[in-house]
Amino acid sequence: MKIAICDDELYFRERIKKIIAAYMGEKGFQYSIDCFESGVEFLKSGYQKTAYEIIFLDINMKEIDGIETAKAIRNGMPGTYIVFVTAYITYALAGYTVNAFRFILKEAGSLEMTIHECLDSIAEKIEEKDRKITISFQNGKTELYIDRILYVESRLHKVIFFVWDKGMAEYSMNDKLDNVEQMLSPFGFCRIHQSFLVNMRQVKSIKRYSALLWNGKEINISKKNYKQTKLKYLESRGDI
Repeated sequence: MKIAICDDELYFRERIKKIIAAYMGEKGFQYSIDCFESGVEFLKSGYQKTAYEIIFLDINMKEIDGIETAKAIRNGMPGTYIVFVTAYITYALAGYTVNAFRFILKEAGSLEMTIHECLDSIAEKIEEKDRKITISFQNGKTELYIDRILYVESRLHKVIFFVWDKGMAEYSMNDKLDNVEQMLSPFGFCRIHQSFLVNMRQVKSIKRYSALLWNGKEINISKKNYKQTKLKYLESRGDI
């Protein structure tokens, strides 16, 4: 795992690094940790090329705060796990705009425990991302990463899978969306409309009556399915 720590307080940079290193050593993971003392330094570092999987980010920093730093990160690396480590829980709501994975308070007694719990959850999510499924399409059987399937649409008696793999790809089959829903619902997919099945991990936000995906695609939610979709969305974010 490639990990970054961005915090303007040396004490917390070093402490968080020590906690993470001990965890990684105990689990036997290969890892690297880079430390940055400001959002400006991080954004000038060429972070896109490093492709960090996890970034532990302080919110209250000078020049560019953690929220603005996270927005820039999201533009270049939408799949990165952003973990805010802060002394101010009041910033939590703002963090939802950048799909923060966790908010960890800088409390002496619980910092190590909460970082360990956070890393356990991320390790589980990364393992889920590596899961694949083999599906029979019109052009033959294809193995897909489940997490890269953005949504599935029923159109003109066909079911079309929209998959992100260095660009958008489409795979078609002759089937009913009801059958595809049964296949994919155990993996976090939700029927938001008679014609759409969506991977809830790919949903950036929800409003009446549409879902905005992280790639910018907006998909209609039917009135009938809105309440269930909103519930599934909150569950996927860990809000309930």
